[in-house]
Amino acid sequence: MRIFIMEEQFVQIMKEVIDANHYPFDIHVVTDSAAILQDIGELPNIYFLPADSSDLAWQIRELDVHGYLIFFTDCVHVLHDIVAQYIAPTAYIVKQEEISDAIAFALQSVYSREMVRQNTNFFVFDNENRVLYEDILYFETIPRTKKVKLHTCSGTYIIADFLKNIKARLVGHTEFSGVNSYLINLHNVIRIDRKNGIITFRGDAEIHAGRRVISAVYRDFQAHYSH
Repeated sequence: MRIFIMEEQFVQIMKEVIDANHYPFDIHVVTDSAAILQDIGELPNIYFLPADSSDLAWQIRELDVHGYLIFFTDCVHVLHDIVAQYIAPTAYIVKQEEISDAIAFALQSVYSREMVRQNTNFFVFDNENRVLYEDILYFETIPRTKKVKLHTCSGTYIIADFLKNIKARLVGHTEFSGVNSYLINLHNVIRIDRKNGIITFRGDAEIHAGRRVISAVYRDFQAHYSH
């Protein structure tokens, strides 16, 4: 896994943290945003970005859905602006505070989350079919039936079950947000357009939903990525 960083003054601290913890991370110092976008390569990656680079973060998020975005900021309140734009940062580092500890915490968080992500976890249905949790986009109820449609990165499936039963099975998976006839994987949401009622997923899949669904997913999205 590669680390892209534009703040060269923090590279030595980062190297020391990586060496001390034996993290499998390679550091790539870049001078501009174009270099990051051109060299993303194998996914996911780690991105240390200035807090004022939200446009770049958007572009990265669309290319690297599971990438880890970490922001350097001079002010802790900037985090709320970042979250409000649905960019979903992994961590943020306030420059006035102890930089070494903050970088160590951020990298430890990335490493822990990546180990969990790489764990092969499948959603099993109809006794024999299975889909990786990370590939699930969303579930939706099929009106006037006892069936649910499962949308994934590779296709769709019809499940003979009630959505409430699927929600119960996934109660321990905090990345899923469910309201009304939808159950949405927040990890694969790349944009929430509250004005027009559109949720966009990786791969450009979209759903048009009512105000209640949009509000609930937006609230859960903020809560999930503000830890």
